[in-house]
Amino acid sequence: MAPRPSGVQLRARRSPALVALGALLVVGGGVGAAALVSLNADQRAVVVMASDVRRGDALTREDLAVVEVPGTMTVEALGAADLPTLVGQRTLTDLPAGSFPLARHVGEQPLPDGESLVGLRLPLGKLPTADMPPGTPVRLVGLAEGGSADTSAVVAARPTLLDDGMTYAVDVRVADAEAATVARLSAADLLALVVVTEGR
Repeated sequence: MAPRPSGVQLRARRSPALVALGALLVVGGGVGAAALVSLNADQRAVVVMASDVRRGDALTREDLAVVEVPGTMTVEALGAADLPTLVGQRTLTDLPAGSFPLARHVGEQPLPDGESLVGLRLPLGKLPTADMPPGTPVRLVGLAEGGSADTSAVVAARPTLLDDGMTYAVDVRVADAEAATVARLSAADLLALVVVTEGR
């Protein structure tokens, strides 16, 4: 065999299998990229709970967040534009962090017939420091001279410590006939609140 002239390069043979594999990788990459773009384009912004909120508490802006979820996700959720409508609303159920709050999860609990809602302002020492979620049965004790009959009540909204750091505001449900007396005693700082066992 005659020697190959210098400067002449043999052309590398391309394996048909490698050529086919390269084509598949190019096509596959294109399909994957298209799917990724499609997935990103089909997102929606929804409202999610950023922290645990218990039943009866008012929602704050810090309790809520907005996340992007796939448009194909079938879970029921409010859009990001609805977030402001939730702020300040009281929850009708426990809402754990990561859950999706809905309009039916918030609102005002209707008062039962024959009951009134009374707002109390009580200093430390005239109510327990233990947690009192909505629905807690309590007894309101009048402290006026000569005494007054105790009044059964139910906590409607968890006590909130006021800015002075020494006084709590709490809403309670009482019988209509007792509402005016309870309000007067609270205004005169002549009322104490005691938690009682259910049914007593």
